[in-house]
Amino acid sequence: MKRYRTVFIIAGLLILLVMFCSFGVEKTISDMIALGWNFWIVVGIFLFNNIFMAYGWKVLINQDLPPSYFTRLVLARIAGDSTSSVNAVASIAGEALKAMYIKDRVPFKVGLASVVMDRTVHMIANILMVLTGIFISFFVLNIPLVITAITFTVFAAALALMIAVLKKQKEGFVDYLLHLLPEQWLGKFMNEKRWHGVSVLDDEIGYIFSSRRNMRNFYISLGIHFLSGLLISSLEIYLIIVFSGNTITFMHSMFLYVFSMFLTGVVFFMPANLGTSEGSLSIALKFLGYDPAMGLTVGLIRRLRSFVWSGIGIVILLYAGLIKKDAGIETEKPGR
Repeated sequence: MKRYRTVFIIAGLLILLVMFCSFGVEKTISDMIALGWNFWIVVGIFLFNNIFMAYGWKVLINQDLPPSYFTRLVLARIAGDSTSSVNAVASIAGEALKAMYIKDRVPFKVGLASVVMDRTVHMIANILMVLTGIFISFFVLNIPLVITAITFTVFAAALALMIAVLKKQKEGFVDYLLHLLPEQWLGKFMNEKRWHGVSVLDDEIGYIFSSRRNMRNFYISLGIHFLSGLLISSLEIYLIIVFSGNTITFMHSMFLYVFSMFLTGVVFFMPANLGTSEGSLSIALKFLGYDPAMGLTVGLIRRLRSFVWSGIGIVILLYAGLIKKDAGIETEKPGR
């Protein structure tokens, strides 16, 4: 794995090198200088994204939480997402960190079930965003209708697959996944205690589907993930381009975000989306008739923004670790 990671990092650096050689550095440097202190506005708008996403997570938690605890949920989200600038595998570990961060009030298995549901909702929202991007492409690109229809069908099928996944979560998703493994593997690391833990986790995941009220919370969370993710990320790209002295429409910014999200998702194995993020933005800008060199500016600024928030998240994790050394925390029993 270390060997492959090194290869992917080198490949990403080569992509960036080719882009700099093709576009030159003057455009990128001048754009970043023009952006100036407005960079912190770009950083700041993601505080709202974290707040909205934390609420989308809160409604999925099977536990009564006082309003004053919401701040801790926001901090837990920022701390858990601090790993996402590394790669997709590290971001999975960040989900467990969120559950650990709130275990003073929410039992770990309840918290873990909520982040599994939150991640599932996020994946469905991403598919809906891609479908939205395909719809936007009707108006901003001259793509043959047949290709657009085929693409739309593929992602509609992906959405149907996610619905099937939700059904399995209701029936016992983790248990279902484990039984896909060879029996000899299960016999080596699963025992009665662990199977009981899996059953408890599946019960907590399935709880969201047990009533209309809980399903309403699921749809609220899905709406928040979709609207906050699409609008705030598109606003970020729009502001970066405008603050750097260029022009673009907000609809084009939405297409840029969705297109980049799709391509970087396809090559999720690239550490920190190195090179692929900037490259996808440049390709989309070229499709839209803009200067593709702006893709480097947007990609680098977004990367710097993610590093700032990752740094904030790491500080939160370190601070939480210091607190837990000094205070014993009792885990409460889940209430429904």
